[in-house]
Amino acid sequence: MKACRGFTLVEILIALMIFSVISVLAYRATAALTDGELRLTQEAAHWRVIEQVFTRLEADVRQALPRPLAEGGHTLPPWSGQYEPQRRVELQFARAAPGLPTTVSSAHGQRMAYVWQRNEHGGALELLYWPAFDNAPNTAPQRYLLLDGIAYFRLNYLTQNGDWADEWPPYSNKAGEAALPRAMRVQLAAADGAVVERLFVLQ
Repeated sequence: MKACRGFTLVEILIALMIFSVISVLAYRATAALTDGELRLTQEAAHWRVIEQVFTRLEADVRQALPRPLAEGGHTLPPWSGQYEPQRRVELQFARAAPGLPTTVSSAHGQRMAYVWQRNEHGGALELLYWPAFDNAPNTAPQRYLLLDGIAYFRLNYLTQNGDWADEWPPYSNKAGEAALPRAMRVQLAAADGAVVERLFVLQ
């Protein structure tokens, strides 16, 4: 009768080595899939926040009013866009009150602003609310952080003759320009370099 032959030590060691290699490869593949899914989830969440900001911005500018603002004895234009290349962008305007936070809402409306400022993370976009259209001197607005880590933010304003201006009121023909631009173009770049552009028609 033929004797049963078992595995030799060398065969067992080879089998263990093959199993170890397969286990390492499977672990790395699983880790790579998990990391990739996490990055996609974080990126999707980031772009959802950006889309929400665009939705809010569009709703606000579409309720802009051609009403001058005042701070103390100074009269401010209804729509003021300031631009410092690669450093700061500010849009300040008057808008109707519905939809504003109850802590700052007014029966008539608000003075508000969107401000992008360069920082160590690239740049931060904030939303500012003042108590009313007309405020006492040095009245501090309430500030809300909308986005951080924004590499680039720019606003352009369409004039009555079809030109795009970096600031508002535009330097040329200020007296003959309407209180509000015909449209506003928004360009935003995320930290990864992806650029989003929107166009909002105002008139």
